[in-house]
Amino acid sequence: MADRPSVFTMNQLKSIQGRLRDGDKDAMKFIIIDQKVYDISEFVEDHPGGAQVLLTHVGKDASDVFHAMHPESAYEVLNNYFVGDIQDTPVKETASAQFALEMRQLRDQLKKEGYFHSSKLYYAYKVMSTLALCAAGLSLLYAYGRTSTLAVVASAIIVGIFWQQCGWLAHDFGHHQCFEDRSWNDVLVVFLGNFCQGFSLSWWKNKHNTHHASTNVHGHDPDIDTAPILLWNEYASAAYYSSLDEEPTMISRFLAESVLPYQTRYYFFVLGFARLSWAIQSLLYSFKQGAINKSHQLNLFERFCLVSHWTLFTFCAVAWCSNIYDTILFFLVSQATTGYTLALVFALNHSGMPVITEEKAESMEFFEIQVITGRDVTLSPLGDWFMGGLNYQIEHHVFPNMPRHSLPKVKPMVKSLCKKYGIKYHDTGFFKGTLEVLKTLDITSKLSLQLSKKSL
Repeated sequence: MADRPSVFTMNQLKSIQGRLRDGDKDAMKFIIIDQKVYDISEFVEDHPGGAQVLLTHVGKDASDVFHAMHPESAYEVLNNYFVGDIQDTPVKETASAQFALEMRQLRDQLKKEGYFHSSKLYYAYKVMSTLALCAAGLSLLYAYGRTSTLAVVASAIIVGIFWQQCGWLAHDFGHHQCFEDRSWNDVLVVFLGNFCQGFSLSWWKNKHNTHHASTNVHGHDPDIDTAPILLWNEYASAAYYSSLDEEPTMISRFLAESVLPYQTRYYFFVLGFARLSWAIQSLLYSFKQGAINKSHQLNLFERFCLVSHWTLFTFCAVAWCSNIYDTILFFLVSQATTGYTLALVFALNHSGMPVITEEKAESMEFFEIQVITGRDVTLSPLGDWFMGGLNYQIEHHVFPNMPRHSLPKVKPMVKSLCKKYGIKYHDTGFFKGTLEVLKTLDITSKLSLQLSKKSL
């Protein structure tokens, strides 16, 4: 570190970045935060939020994403990797840059006015009312599961909605929206996510942190990388079909020719399996990768909760149903209910919104990317409950650790700034948004059909 300059020029940083892109393993992996340069070469694998999210911002100014996703205490860790300041930083006069400046000012103002302080009473109510759903569903199964198939179905639907609502609460606590002491948020995530819902905290954070850091950025955002099941944009389609040039297998050929060009037709069928797929991914991640922060204690806690979830769920399904057919019915209906009610919401968040290349993302400000890639959905209070506050997707992405109950209040402020600087803010209804998603799938389906004829 001693032979490095304490002040870097932009040309020096561009030279280092060029060496990184050329695959120079000895080149410094750096990020820029608040005009300071940090060498994170040795920190990447130890990053508590996962290595991938850091790698998406190596060689870039990560100031806004850092402030959006870290507490003040993170500066203490960051200081250990400080290597110098930037000598010459060009002042940007673009509308995007001015918009970002005012968004930072709005964030600071909202912090002072208490918008980032959670209502503990609100979250206590949300947790208790959500657990009440579980109690109601299992009580119904216990009381009538051996005498009524209708009761089995009703119980399965209630349990499925319970899992969905657990997902929204685990999401809130995962973003540290409730407690100032982050460890308490993590305890609630493991309880609601791992034990109640069957989703791993570490698996979720590994994906979700990267999604927030590089939203809808092709090659970075894991949420839009759903090939070969669904293709959401022209970049994913081109990448998938070009990969088939090297001796495609019988399965890949079948998918490319006979499945993906018709994805709009099977889209709703696939959604029913979403929860089961994510639950399996969670189990595999937990037992293969372990805890995201490499904590042995968290690793054991997560695995214990995941195993306990499936043990308890299986016991209830087997012990309280009269026969194997009702047991299977309970399993399928509960899984499908959660799959549909989670996936329909997730699709509305960003699917069908602009997808950005890595090169284009480097020339854009963090706040602009978050706004133009998100879709807000205007709903009734019941709709807000169903979507878990994720219908305020734009506000959530610009202020990820803001409590859910504050998002409706700041929506007009964010919308006003977007209008002022000509940043496209998309706000629609539930059904219109779903049609937009289907239209995007249809466009990509037609592109897949064309590419399949060229590639195979």
